[in-house]
Amino acid sequence: MCGLSGPRLTTEAIDVQDDAGGNALSPRRVVFDFDGVFTSVDSTAAWLSPRLRARPLRVLRCLPWLVGFATSGRHPRLRTWFTTRLMNAVFAGQRPEQLVAELRRFGAVVAIDQAFTLPEALDQVRAHLDQGDAVAIVSAGLEPLLGGWCEALGLEVRVCASALRVRGRALVLADHCFAQRKVERLEAVGWDDWDLVYTDSAHDTPLIARARETVLVNPSARTLREARALGGPVRSVTWRVHAEA
Repeated sequence: MCGLSGPRLTTEAIDVQDDAGGNALSPRRVVFDFDGVFTSVDSTAAWLSPRLRARPLRVLRCLPWLVGFATSGRHPRLRTWFTTRLMNAVFAGQRPEQLVAELRRFGAVVAIDQAFTLPEALDQVRAHLDQGDAVAIVSAGLEPLLGGWCEALGLEVRVCASALRVRGRALVLADHCFAQRKVERLEAVGWDDWDLVYTDSAHDTPLIARARETVLVNPSARTLREARALGGPVRSVTWRVHAEA
C-alpha cells in the first residue's frame, strides 16, 4: 500500500494539479529506490538473516524458497513467486501484530545506524523535500520496516513497499513491490511519470523508462548498460557508509 510516512502512515494521495501547458508551481516528482540507494545492504535480508540463524529448523523449511530466490534474479515473476513463499514460511506460526511491531522497530533502529543508512542519500532526499519536490520511496522491502525507518528520520514522503496482510491467523506477503510492480503501484496513486529516479538496480528499468532523468547509485556494469540502453539522461554517483572511527 502507498502512503505518507512521517508521524503516521496514511493512504491519502498527493494531488498535483497541472494545466494543459504544465504548471510551473507544481512540485517535481522524484522517485527513490530504497535498498542499495538509502542502505548499504538489503533491508529485508538484514532483518531476516539473524532470525533464521537463531532458528535452524526454520531454515530447513525455507531452504527451497531461499534457493529459488537466489537463482531467479533475472526473472521478476519467478522472483516474486519465490519471495512470497519464502516470507510466508518465515512468518508462519508467529503473531502478526508482533511481527509488524518488530519490523517497525528494526526500521527505526537502522535509520540511525550509519553502517546501514547512507548519509549522502539522506542529504539528497532532504534537499528534494526542502525544494518542495514530491518524493516517493518505492521498494521491494517490507512496508512496516520502511514505515519505521521513515518515521524515525522524520521523512514526509510517499512509501510504496511490499505490503503485508493478515490472512487467517498468519501474516502473509500480499503484494511484492518489485520490478514492473513498482510502476503499477505508483500509477495507482496517480503518478504516471516522474522527473527523476534514483536507483542502483537493473530490475528498476521500468521506473527508469518513465523518468526524465536517472541517477544511478553505485551501479553495477549491468545496471549502467541497461539504463543507458533506454536512451534517457543517466548519471552515476558513488555513495558510501561513513567509515568507522
